[in-house]
Amino acid sequence: RAVWAAMVDGPAWSEWLPISRVTWTSPQPFGIGTTRTVEIDRMEVQETFFAWDEGRRMAFRFDRSSFPVRAAVEDYRVIDRGEHCTFEWRGRVDGVFPIGWLLGTQLRKGIRKGLPKLERLIRDNPQRFGL
Repeated sequence: RAVWAAMVDGPAWSEWLPISRVTWTSPQPFGIGTTRTVEIDRMEVQETFFAWDEGRRMAFRFDRSSFPVRAAVEDYRVIDRGEHCTFEWRGRVDGVFPIGWLLGTQLRKGIRKGLPKLERLIRDNPQRFGL
């Protein structure tokens, strides 16, 4: 529950990933078709969610991006394991070589480095994330 709460908390994304800002551009409740804008330094990505299973899964595609990519998708899953959960991420970037490959590599690296930060963020802010 707390991991999912962090996933729908726009400001939290910039606290655990190398993202400047996340702005939800659709009203709650969020679901399939929800949109948001992600800023990374001076770059901007407009995303649309094509999968949403409340508390368990969110997946989106890049609709418009100032990054030199043809397409990109990310899929986040939170799997309940009783007292704990498993957090899974998959992503794919398609762009002219080597740009697509480099961005995909940076995306994976950011997630891997960010997960311990996400865990600390939730642990250190229990009220914020419903613990």
